[in-house]
Amino acid sequence: MVSIVSGRAAAHFLDMQTSPDLSRRGLSRKVRSCGPSLALTLSLVCSLNPSACSAQSVIVSSGPISAQPAGNQAPVKRFPLSGTVVDAVTGEPIRKALVQVYEAQQRTTFADDGGRFQFEGLPLGSYNVTAQKPGYLNAQELQRPPVMAEVGPTQTPVTVKLTPESVIAGKVTTATGDPLEHVTVNLTYLDLREGRRHWDSRGSTVTDEDGRYRFASLRPGSYYLTAGPHTPTQESMFEPEQPATTGYPGIYYPGVPDLASASPVSLADGQQTQADFSLNAVPVYRVTGTVSGYVPDHGVSLQIFDQSGVAVPVGYQFSEANGRFDIPPIPAGRYVIKAFSAATPNVPMRADVGFVLSSDLHNLHLALAPAPSIPIVVEMEGRPRQDHRASVGPSGSQHGPPVSVRLAGNTPGVGEYFASFENPNNPQSLSLRNVEPGRYSAIIDARDSWYVAAAEYGQTNLLTDDLVLSPGAPPSPLRIVLRNDAAFLEGRVNAPAGWTAPVTIIAVPEGAAKVAPYLLSYNGGFGPDTKIVGTLFEFLPPGDYQLFAFDHIEGLEYANHDALQNYASQATHVSLSPNQRARVELEIIRTAEASQ
Repeated sequence: MVSIVSGRAAAHFLDMQTSPDLSRRGLSRKVRSCGPSLALTLSLVCSLNPSACSAQSVIVSSGPISAQPAGNQAPVKRFPLSGTVVDAVTGEPIRKALVQVYEAQQRTTFADDGGRFQFEGLPLGSYNVTAQKPGYLNAQELQRPPVMAEVGPTQTPVTVKLTPESVIAGKVTTATGDPLEHVTVNLTYLDLREGRRHWDSRGSTVTDEDGRYRFASLRPGSYYLTAGPHTPTQESMFEPEQPATTGYPGIYYPGVPDLASASPVSLADGQQTQADFSLNAVPVYRVTGTVSGYVPDHGVSLQIFDQSGVAVPVGYQFSEANGRFDIPPIPAGRYVIKAFSAATPNVPMRADVGFVLSSDLHNLHLALAPAPSIPIVVEMEGRPRQDHRASVGPSGSQHGPPVSVRLAGNTPGVGEYFASFENPNNPQSLSLRNVEPGRYSAIIDARDSWYVAAAEYGQTNLLTDDLVLSPGAPPSPLRIVLRNDAAFLEGRVNAPAGWTAPVTIIAVPEGAAKVAPYLLSYNGGFGPDTKIVGTLFEFLPPGDYQLFAFDHIEGLEYANHDALQNYASQATHVSLSPNQRARVELEIIRTAEASQ
């Protein structure tokens, strides 16, 4: 018997009283999720469907939820949770760390001088335990599996590890060793998102009077550093202003001109690394020109980028009256200047011009034009499967082609673009709007029973190659072919005795280097025989696959087929034909140690 609580519970009843096939067990699960009681609402429900409110199944109460009469309610047993916070690198205890557990409400305490902590009065269950302290990073900040503790009569003390922050510091000097002040240093992190490399700016800093800089609170990983370009400014207000004649070009660590030849700074847990720069003086030159095509009073902005696409901190002057711009002297080198404006709020305008600066450059011209949009043409071969319900919109109508498309930039400064309806009244009019020139991975996901059989942009096969959009080039249609004769993959994943950790199954299509692998994650879910049995993947495109069952995929570049070849000897191979149902058996591959 259960108590009915809150108007939301009544809403659950209103839904369920129209569905006679719901079991009493299912009814109880829904009811027990609700808050304080409103008997009047329940009375309304019972008047609508008296059979749903029999005395044997429901008790109306203003008290707490109970599985038995309130007078005989058994008290909830409570237990302590204890543990220690330690340094993940040295193993030493960490004093005065803030420790948190999540129950109905968050509970906090501080570790003592020996790193020990204890919570009292926790109900039986599994808890996520986190800790924080300045100068350290926890599992959540490192995107690692959380620390879980089982609370009960035989609770074992838990160990919570905090990882010391990593640091990159260094000095920027001239070729003769003199420190350079006010030089901008940029930090870029090579992140992994959905198993793909992603260039993530981690900010910038400027050197102090001794030429020193520092980036702290960094997590382990690969970082790229740039210093400059830099044009020294006059320090004294009492001396006549003299225009600068020399400056320092921007360089990548360890002293190379572009990202392609740069070396990453690789940080381990708690590592502190020195990265110094030595800049050579070169002449500086002025850049002037005009911008055309902008709408009056809509504004124009300019930005300078180096040859690798990283923004250069340079000021400028612009006159909207005549479109002229003036960039103060910058060091000789290779640059791209970009202009941005808008014809209307939904029609951005842009222009860009690359140039090599080896003398004063005048009369550079940027002609603004609407940012290009890429139309998407979807061809569907076959009809939806009878055993699968198609996606529908809120009104019940078909929600356009059963496919989603986005472009993910592969270089710094190039973002992501998502396909949308060009015409809201035409659900077939998909397009990628206002796409900036650059190199992209096309990520195309079919829905329902469909799969992507082909995807082309001009002469480029997007299943094997990147999409490259060149400046000024008219966009081509992106053509996609969908089919629905997909295969099904069933099987079993074997785990060692006592295994409770998550498992991620990855199906990697062979011969399609740019197709994202197919993922299936199990967060526990193993039976007493430590096996996962059942359907692993539905609607896989016919073809050849490598199958992996990983214990962890954090830090694994699984969308890069070459990166998975380190585990190829442990993969299971399968070939799928149209409409085939195949079975496989997988063994768990341990990657946890390699990802930390």
